[in-house]
Amino acid sequence: MTGKEIAAILAEHLDERYIHPDSPMSDCCSFRTGGNALCIVEVHNVEELRKVLTCVRKKFLPYSILGNGTNILVEDEGYSGVCVMLQGEFTKVDVTGYEVTAGGGASLAAAGRMAADMWLTGMEWACGIPGTIGGAIKMNAGAFGSEMSTIVKRVKALTTAGEEVFLRPYECHFGYRTSLFCEKKYIVLEAVFELRKGDKNEINATIEKYAKERRDKQPLDLPSAGCIFKNPKDNFAAKLIEEAGLGGAHEGGAMVSKKHHGFIVNTGTATAADIVNLMNRVRNEVYKNSGVRLEPELIVLGRPGRY
Repeated sequence: MTGKEIAAILAEHLDERYIHPDSPMSDCCSFRTGGNALCIVEVHNVEELRKVLTCVRKKFLPYSILGNGTNILVEDEGYSGVCVMLQGEFTKVDVTGYEVTAGGGASLAAAGRMAADMWLTGMEWACGIPGTIGGAIKMNAGAFGSEMSTIVKRVKALTTAGEEVFLRPYECHFGYRTSLFCEKKYIVLEAVFELRKGDKNEINATIEKYAKERRDKQPLDLPSAGCIFKNPKDNFAAKLIEEAGLGGAHEGGAMVSKKHHGFIVNTGTATAADIVNLMNRVRNEVYKNSGVRLEPELIVLGRPGRY
């Protein structure tokens, strides 16, 4: 099935303005490279989301929920599936009392900033993370010793059967960079975070401290997807990569950052294949040097059966 064919089917249920066949994923991913998706579709409420999922499942097409594209890479040959972007009501953020309620498509950083503006503490670490609420919940994103699981009160999700469910923290099966949403194809519709009242000056000082640390230690001037590998137990991926002598290693236009060895960056001409080849090389060299097999955080989308 072609992108135009799936777009025609989706147009029976949605406004054509929000359906984008054969769209370049380099425009949607922080790596700024990769091939086209069969189709990108924007949905603005649960009813539209259900319609899209019904269509793609009837055609046995793979699909992926696309947030800000900060943790994915699409193969150069493209993704033969549908990328669904949560817009409209899914991007809303509201603060009531000590609770922040945010849609699955809302910016994690914006939610953290809004919490800070209301003198709420607990999300300062999130203000520099460029992903969405849904992606952050799914991967149990974290930084500076905190993570999503420490602040989540409940999550509203859509099951594969199309049922809306409310999940408490223990039901989300949070682990290190994983959750129930990795195990099952549940979609995060909304999350509620429980924070504490704090001192606004201290909150802002903490946010700036974390921002400075990111600027000083991370290669923010080049396209990347953040830390490529999960930290092994009782160790750090960046440290193992450094010990293997891989700082500055490159494949084509992809390079292991000299500033932070946990990052692979696009120096300007990297293809998706360059990035994948460099990831594989790093994994192999680190394993030879330390006996540790690094596990990628990055999600690669491509042809059926490959990922």
